[in-house]
This record gives sequence, structure tokens and C-alpha cells, in this order.
Amino acid sequence: MEVFIVFLTARERILIKTLLDHELGLSIKELADIASVSLRTVQRDLKDVENTLRTNELTLQRKPHVRILGKLDAKQKLAHKLADNKQEHLTAEERVSLLIATLLDAKGPVKLYALAKELDVAVATVSSDLYKASEWLEHFGIDLVRKRGFGVEAIGTETSIRRAMSAVLSEHLTEETFYHAVFSEELQQEVANRLLHFVDLVTIRNVQKTLTQLHAEALERLTDQSYIALVVHITLAIERIRQGEKIQMDATQLEVLEREKDVLPLAQSLAKALEKTFHIHIPKEEVGYLVMHLRGTRTSQPIEETFIKGNPELSYRVKALIREMEEALRISFSDPSFFQGLLAHLRPTIYRVEQHMKIHNPLLDKIKADYGPLFNVTKEKAGKVFSPIELPDEEIGFLTLHFGAVITRNRNRGPIRALVVCSSGIGSARMLSSRIRDEFPEVQSITLASLLDLNQYDPHSFDLFLSTVRINERKRQAIHVSPVLTDNEVKMIRTYLDRQHEQPPMVTVPSVRELQTPVTMKDITTMSLFMEQVLDSVFHCQIDIIEGGLDNVIKDLEKKDKLKRHDEVLKALREREELGGLAIPNAGMALYHTRTEDILAPVFGILTLNRSTSVLSMAGEKEDIARVILMLAPLDLTEQQLAYMSYLSILLIESEEQTKIFKEETISSIQWLLEEKSKSFLIRYINEGVDTL
Repeated sequence: MEVFIVFLTARERILIKTLLDHELGLSIKELADIASVSLRTVQRDLKDVENTLRTNELTLQRKPHVRILGKLDAKQKLAHKLADNKQEHLTAEERVSLLIATLLDAKGPVKLYALAKELDVAVATVSSDLYKASEWLEHFGIDLVRKRGFGVEAIGTETSIRRAMSAVLSEHLTEETFYHAVFSEELQQEVANRLLHFVDLVTIRNVQKTLTQLHAEALERLTDQSYIALVVHITLAIERIRQGEKIQMDATQLEVLEREKDVLPLAQSLAKALEKTFHIHIPKEEVGYLVMHLRGTRTSQPIEETFIKGNPELSYRVKALIREMEEALRISFSDPSFFQGLLAHLRPTIYRVEQHMKIHNPLLDKIKADYGPLFNVTKEKAGKVFSPIELPDEEIGFLTLHFGAVITRNRNRGPIRALVVCSSGIGSARMLSSRIRDEFPEVQSITLASLLDLNQYDPHSFDLFLSTVRINERKRQAIHVSPVLTDNEVKMIRTYLDRQHEQPPMVTVPSVRELQTPVTMKDITTMSLFMEQVLDSVFHCQIDIIEGGLDNVIKDLEKKDKLKRHDEVLKALREREELGGLAIPNAGMALYHTRTEDILAPVFGILTLNRSTSVLSMAGEKEDIARVILMLAPLDLTEQQLAYMSYLSILLIESEEQTKIFKEETISSIQWLLEEKSKSFLIRYINEGVDTL
């Protein structure tokens, strides 16, 4: 019987090929993981797979594992048909991706008939897919314009088109397909194969070689997906330069990127190396794009203390997110390495969101299906903490995995039981048990014992065996520690617990206590004076329009010696506005803020507009506002002072009640709220230190 597989979807092809490759079969979960879909989807697809197998003289066994049964020659025939058949059927998502790439690559309008022929579907299907493509492209500021008699065209700036093309290619160019593109002559994944027709494979290979020969440590630290995205971006740029297209970038944006001193030298070195490889000239605008891309990449390296101190506002928000999740889930996420891992993950993410760069998460649907409740809680809390920055669902998915991993690990471990021994079983053991509870919240049971009564206990019945004295215990060796439990001993115990539960050792990082400097009376006095300075600066005024009103306010502040060179401060505020909208979504107000060397003292101002006006919001939409909140700060703030200023900005959106006060109430009401919240901040600072704020 020669009935074949013309109407198989791409997912069904994957399932059949996978099962043919696994003679002993696979579980439903393993198949779901391979196909990157839910268990329910796999079970539904297997019904169609079963019909296809039956027409090819094979059967499907579902228990205890899913496997294909039948004669060897029938299996071989089916495998050959899969390999030989050129008519590849794509999923709807893959088809839309190819449609997007085709429109972005075109230099003008494309007729629907041509698109239908390219995708091998009906014109009506293309017309339907265009709505999905339009929604996807809107995130990049690109419009799909239909012109009767001409077709459809993607309209947008060069920046937006480059970002969109890079994103659609990177979405389907996984580590496996990238390997085949660079090191092999064939590609197994059909959609990746067709998408790569939009670029030159020889160029991709030469870009990869150039990056390798550069031997840059920063490039070697990139995750696989960030590395692939960088290669795709550079390849597209080289294609455009070769075609004589002028690389364009807004002058203000370029000026801001050229101040990124941490990645600018690498971008410049990379540009020179590419010029040598491809015999082309790379303009400064393209160097700016490289800076933007490198700034938004992820690395696989552990985070350093200097990184934390260099990102105080983000550190504050990450700690706030952890607190919110702990309160919502009633689970401890107190491990210092978890905080630092989350911080390292979020820094490039926030940059990508602010620069409107797409975040790709191929596991999003699976995360929503498997971790639905946790995903919803994470989305709610992240929305509160990071507002007005709106994290996309793709990023919420990654955060869900971070928190889910800790929950799973703690669940697998269960409550940990510890046996603590000292010479008498009283003083030093009590001290040590207190330190254990502080550092290891998962230790829920501690048994104290003296040397004399140690023989009453079986050390093997405990997960952890600690002693303040050296013990020659034949049954099990105790971990020798001091009663105060030093930071090195904390790391040693943490590593031991991880290994005991077959977990890879956590990255060795300083504990929170090690990073935290004790708060002295001088610190408290300095902080109090700064907070008083901020609260004394609060003022209110009426303005007609934002631009003119802001100019007058800044000039007046210069006369009051709050700042110097008012024109430079105004320039900094406008540069910040150029990077993205400043209106807070659904709040009726905008936040104008900056830190420069020309600002001499902190300022908190409320500017009420005589008539509401519509401005661009931080979410990219138009927003009607009635007030402008102005926050200015000197460049040389301490970490504690910067944390306080960040705290004040979060007050604007911490609750609906507070937002309403800042939006509508009198200056006296706002001052009262700021003073009350500042008292709370100072109390926590005294009790816990800046690292817990």
C-alpha cells in the first residue's frame, strides 16, 4: 500500500522520526519535551500519527512506552519516505515566521499570490496569517500596509526592520540548527533551512570564524542563544552593507550608545576584525548597533560583587521581587546565589526591553501549561516591582523557571534534619544552631548533643552532622565548624548539602552578610541628613506645557543653587526622553528623572499641568497626564542614597491609593506620604542594612 504522508504536520513528522530512532520507545513526557509541546498536544498528535502508521503497515504501541511496531523493511520504507519527500508541511507558527521574513526581506510590496505560492498555501490562508504577522511586527514598530493591486509591504525604520529580521531568524536558529549551518552542508529542520535562505551561509560561517579568532573573553562568556543572535545580527548587517544600503541610527541614540564604555571597545575591535575579513567599511552607526546588541546579551558566568554595587537600582528591585514572591508563596528564596543569579539574568533583559529588542522563549507555552499558577503569581509580582517597565510573557516565563527550580529543589530535599555536637551540649551548640537557622532555612529540625551522649544517636539518620569539636566517629565523620559559623564554613555546608541531594554545587559567591557592611551611627546620620535634604526639596508648581514649563523650573533650580549649567541638565532629561516614553501607564503622570555631574543637590518636584496632555508612555502607548514628577540627583550618590531615591520612584506605583495621591492630592498630602514612607525606609535600613532594602 503506497499511501503516504503529504498531510503530516511538522510536529507529526518529528514524532514519527523520533520514534523510528528509538526502537525501545519513549514516554509521553519525553516526546513532549522533544517536540516542545504539552502532554495533551502530544496525545492528540499521536492519533494522527497512528493513522499514518496504519496506512504504512505499522502500528503504534502506547504502553508502557510509545513505540512503533512492525516489520523492519516497513520501518525503513517509512524512514526513506520521510527523508525523500520534499513537500514539507509547516506548523501555523512556522508559516507565519516565513511570511514575516519574506516581507522584511522584500524591498517593496509583495503580492498575496506570490506569498501563497512561496508558502504553498491558499491565498485565503496567507490573508489570515497576515493578521498574526501584523501583531508580531507591531512589537517592533513595523506596520503591514496593504495596497490594492500592489500587495502588502512592511513599513518601518531600519532599526526596527533589522531587529525584527534578527529576531525571527534567531527564534528558529537553535543551537542544533546553528551547528549544522556552520559545520555541515545540510540542515535537518525545514523551517530553519528556509529561513536561512534569507542570508548567505558562507557569510554566517565567516562571521563565526571571525568571532572565534577574536579570542574576546566577553564573547566566550555568552550563552549559546546570545552567541547565535549576535552572529545573525552581524550577518544581516554585512549583507546590507554589501548591497550599498546606508546604515542609519538616530544621532541622539548613537551618542548615548557611545558612552557605554564597558562594551564600546569590544564593539570597535569586532568591527575592525569584520572589516578585515569581509573587506568592507563598517560605519560608526553599525558600531552603535553592535554596542546595543552586546549590551543586551546574556553570559554564563557568575556575578561579581562589583557588578552588584554597580547596579544598585536593579539590585533593589530584584530583592523586592524576591520578597514579594516569598510573601505570596510562603517559601524562602534566601540563598545569596539565587539573588545573584537573578540579578545577572535580569540586567540584559531590562536593557532589551528598554531598547524594544524582542526576547525569545521557545519554552513559553510549556511553562504556562506546566507552571500556570506560578507563572501568574510571577507575572503579577514582577509587574508590580518593575513597573513602569513592562516585562513580556517570554521573560516572565524565564523568571518562573528561576523560582520554580528553587521550589522543586526544596521539595525534593524535604525538611533537613541536623545533629549538632559540642563538648557540653549547651553553650556553643546553641550558638551554632542559631547560626544554622539563619543561614539554612531548609534545616527544620536541629538535635543538640554532647560528646558524652553522642552514642545515643545514629548520625546516619540525620541529613547533616556538625560538631564544634573534632570527633573520631567511626560511623560517620562530622563536619568540624566553629560555634559562630564563618562564611567559609557556610559555603562548605552549602556545597555538602547540594552534593548530598545530587545537585550541582552552587556557584561560590559571598554570602549576603559578607557583602553587607554593618550600619554605623555615622551611616545612619549621613542617611538621615540626605533623606531630610530630599524631603526639604519637595516643591509644587503649575505649568502650561511640559517643555516650556520644565525649562523654567530647571532655570529656577539653577538660581537656587540646586544645579549648574541648566542647559546640560535639560539636555540629559531630553536624552532620557529620546530613549522611550516617560508617562507611567494608567497613572495619569509622567516621571522625568536624571543624574548628572551638573546636579548639586537632590530634587523632588510635582509639576501640575493646567490642561492635561497626551504623551508617550513607557509602554509605548499614548497616555493622558495631568502631572509631571521631577526627580534629580547628583552623580556621586552612595549606594544607600541611590537605593533611597529608587525607593521613592517605586512609591509612585506601589499601590493604587499611593498613585492616586501623587496624581491628584495636594502638596501637603504628598509630603506626608513621603515622610511616612521615608521613616519606614530608615527603620529597615537601621535594622537590616542596605543589602536587604
